[in-house]
Amino acid sequence: MARDPLVSRSRRRLLQGLGAGLAVSITHLGAPRWVGASDLSLSDRIDLLYSNQFHFNRRGEPQITVGLMQDQREVVVSAPGGLDVLPSGDGGTRIEAGTRLRVRLVEGHAAVQRYTVVLESLPASNVRGLGPAAERWQARGLVPAEHEVGTVFGVEGKVLDTRSVLLTTGDFASPAAARKEAEVLVRDHRALGQLHPRVSARGHGRIMVEDLDRGTTIHADGVLWFSPRGDGPITVHDVLADTTMGSQRRVDRQYWGSVYVAVDRHGTLAVVNLVSETELLAGLVPAEIYASAPHHALRAQAVAARGQLVSKVGTRHLDDPFLLCAHQHCQVYAGKGHEHPRTTKAVRDTAGRVLMRPGGSQLVDTVYSANCGGHSEDNDEVWPSPPDPQLRGRPDPLLPARFSDGLRKGDLSAWLREPPRSYSLPEDDAGRQGYRWTATVDPAEIAGRQGVPADLGPIAAMEVLARGRSGRATTLRLRGSSGAYELHGELRIRRALGGLKSSMFLVEKDRDRYGRFQLVGGGHGHGVGLCQHGAMGMARQGKDVDEILAHYYQGSTLEHLW
Repeated sequence: MARDPLVSRSRRRLLQGLGAGLAVSITHLGAPRWVGASDLSLSDRIDLLYSNQFHFNRRGEPQITVGLMQDQREVVVSAPGGLDVLPSGDGGTRIEAGTRLRVRLVEGHAAVQRYTVVLESLPASNVRGLGPAAERWQARGLVPAEHEVGTVFGVEGKVLDTRSVLLTTGDFASPAAARKEAEVLVRDHRALGQLHPRVSARGHGRIMVEDLDRGTTIHADGVLWFSPRGDGPITVHDVLADTTMGSQRRVDRQYWGSVYVAVDRHGTLAVVNLVSETELLAGLVPAEIYASAPHHALRAQAVAARGQLVSKVGTRHLDDPFLLCAHQHCQVYAGKGHEHPRTTKAVRDTAGRVLMRPGGSQLVDTVYSANCGGHSEDNDEVWPSPPDPQLRGRPDPLLPARFSDGLRKGDLSAWLREPPRSYSLPEDDAGRQGYRWTATVDPAEIAGRQGVPADLGPIAAMEVLARGRSGRATTLRLRGSSGAYELHGELRIRRALGGLKSSMFLVEKDRDRYGRFQLVGGGHGHGVGLCQHGAMGMARQGKDVDEILAHYYQGSTLEHLW
């Protein structure tokens, strides 16, 4: 089986002398490692942007780099108290500038890289599972390669391991070609279908900064940092923001911490916020859960969001000069002004607390969804992945014992039409629409979605062939005018049917007067891990954060790491 190192050459250089697989080393408290009396070399500066390292600030909080925008040729930053330009980051040369700076790309060269398609992801600790997994893909005529992602880091005397091994296939010069193959592999073999980059030369170029107050200019290679003088935020102007209608618009946004602008893999400019984990989560959590939720539900959400934040380091944006992005691909982050006092309190009350697996060296994959519908789902029924002991589907604690074996073969009709009492049933009418719902599906609009053949024609019948533990559809057969087609995967089914809230549904025998299929369903989201409405219901009945997390992530322990 082919084996290829994950990290780019610069990332490998950072690992030399640290042991096999060690991808990040955290120094607790004190200034970041790169602070020093002398400036860093250009290669050192660039290496830091692409490394899996993150450091602690003087308050003992991890600092994370978040990509705000890419593909820019010009960006304006400002701060009312003035800005400092830092060619080497904090601790090196500091150039005092005015209140408003324009950063322009002078010359840019795109990265040289190729792409491979991810078939499956396995925990790095599951060494015995690699061989059988590779053999399964080889039996389908594919040649899998191994790529290790994630990090190993030490904090407070503990070593944490978030690594996983990706089995990939193919070698493509463009992401478009790789995505085309990924669609086939997802459709035919239930592959993960993500793209994994292999970088042989990074993007590089020159940038220029214009001080719009003083008229001076600064030229630099590759990257420049900007810090507001004083304790206030820094404003990035004309940030591309997603709207509720799916389009984008330009807005000015404020951010805590500092900002750097670097030449990205496209040979254009990336704008990145270096921010503490606490301030980042304070801006993230209100977008994930109602700020009016009970305090212990907010605390549970803060712990889950922190786990997702840390576990994604070293697994995404491996060819970008930042650790995470500010969009749904990672976690939606809109900077300062989107915090809420109640969620900020929950973040600070749980500072440094994460969920650990038995043994205390691996983080729990703290995924979550809005409403499980009364029963959560097994992770391997939703994503192509090995069964996760901490992510087993479970009935709501209030449900009778007859639901202990799940709903795969149960009376799903009664479950959906006459739902039993559960913590997941919201108190408000708007929330109840995510607990039980109805939908209509036009048979003429299914073909062409999510890999469904466009020539399948109007769909005459739909049949669920397989369901997960919670009753969610995992395989759906579509019968069209030109034949039949099977859809595999919870998310693909939802999207093919027009964006259903979940795949926990039944198809009614009779269509409506327009010939559309009628569905009755339950739940909102994939249903794996924390059920946000369920957490709220448990908290209202006096359950604390430990009890909530213990239910949704079985066998986990809540530990205080920083």
